[in-house]
Amino acid sequence: MEQRNSLINHFIQSIAGAWEFVKLNPRAMEYFDTSAEAFWKSFWAIVLVAPVFFLGLNVSFDLAVEQGHQISLAAHVIEFILRLPLIAVVMIFFTKFLKIDTYYSNMIIAFNWLWVIANYIILPISMLISMGILPLEAGTLGVMVVAIYLELYVTWFLFKQSLQISGWLAFGVVVFKALFTLSAMQLIIRIF
Repeated sequence: MEQRNSLINHFIQSIAGAWEFVKLNPRAMEYFDTSAEAFWKSFWAIVLVAPVFFLGLNVSFDLAVEQGHQISLAAHVIEFILRLPLIAVVMIFFTKFLKIDTYYSNMIIAFNWLWVIANYIILPISMLISMGILPLEAGTLGVMVVAIYLELYVTWFLFKQSLQISGWLAFGVVVFKALFTLSAMQLIIRIF
């Protein structure tokens, strides 16, 4: 029971650190345990996001089928499960290539926990749009604004702070991560 409470406390502290990144706190990394054990624990983010992901997938899948679209559940599930591990593996090589890998594990820890927050903000809004509860135009605009803020600006800030690099170099890392993620998603969807 104590180990379970310890894990829950770790999750809460890590999500609090990620929230500090959302607030653009330059001291956000101080909230994170940056040990090797914490690196591996950060992949629990996949399990924590799974409920909202599968709920959203269920809503989207039903609506897409009703509208005559073909969607591969397997591709979306595989992409969801592999996203964080693939980013972690690719970023090992990318940060080594740029010689900015000193704080690589800090970056992955913070990124994984930020991904939890981003999903718990964006996915419920997307579900409300899909179910017709939020108007399509306003909801889509809202999702785009939130996604741009979280996926580009906050992620840029996170890379800058966690890797301790310049803003321009952090911008390059954001662009690389975005291009890799889009390419990997498309590849997985085409395969499955």
